[in-house]
Amino acid sequence: MMNDETGDAVASVRVGTMTRIARPLALAACMAQAACARGPDSIEARYVSPNVYQSWSCDQLAEERLRLTGEVQRVSGLQRENAAADAVMMTVGIVVFWPVLFGLAMTKDRKDELGRLKGEYDAVDLSMRSRQCAAPPPAAPSVAAVPPPSPPPQAMTDMEGTWTGKGRTDSWCQPPTLSLTLSGDRISGELSELASGRATSTVTGVVGPSGVASLEFRSDGADYFSGKVDGAVRGDVLSLAFRSKTPRACHYSFELARVR
Repeated sequence: MMNDETGDAVASVRVGTMTRIARPLALAACMAQAACARGPDSIEARYVSPNVYQSWSCDQLAEERLRLTGEVQRVSGLQRENAAADAVMMTVGIVVFWPVLFGLAMTKDRKDELGRLKGEYDAVDLSMRSRQCAAPPPAAPSVAAVPPPSPPPQAMTDMEGTWTGKGRTDSWCQPPTLSLTLSGDRISGELSELASGRATSTVTGVVGPSGVASLEFRSDGADYFSGKVDGAVRGDVLSLAFRSKTPRACHYSFELARVR
């Protein structure tokens, strides 16, 4: 039989073992909590003085507000993806395998960038309202013959064509392929996450004169990627990156080249 002295010794060993296990778990959880990316809706605007824009015309302010709207949406989408990915990694790390928590540092927290963009938008919007800037009135209807549509800007025609390439991904994932066709400001294409190259998602979207592209992926099954992604055309490269929503959580990064 175990006497009281032996029982106390066993209990002490058990407590010591549990303490040694709990300490790294607690430390990792604390580090992970600090590293988790916050959702974009919870990030407040950083104050920017409207005086920065006091010398701007109403047209310049309207154009800047439009640009900032696109940037806030783009960065919010990236922040939302990172926050969701961090939440998944936190759950897996705490419940299943705590070393995964150290991977949270790999996701980029864009709270400072998003806060700055929101602050700039608020400052521009306040400047427009204080100066009573308004959009130009629509042109009066005419009974004359409707002229042919104007050709797209040169920047748009320079981006037209088919852009293709194989994406980079994690070692445990199948390298994806992506093909996009740009015509005017419209984008269409297909994504394949299979070795056979069969399309697993269709792609639609728009691109602006600055080269910023907004894409929407629709998959033919829950195992393949669906969602909204932002990209950019810079010279001869169309770049975009996103994370799949499957349990494997593959990171995809593309630098598409135009087919000449």
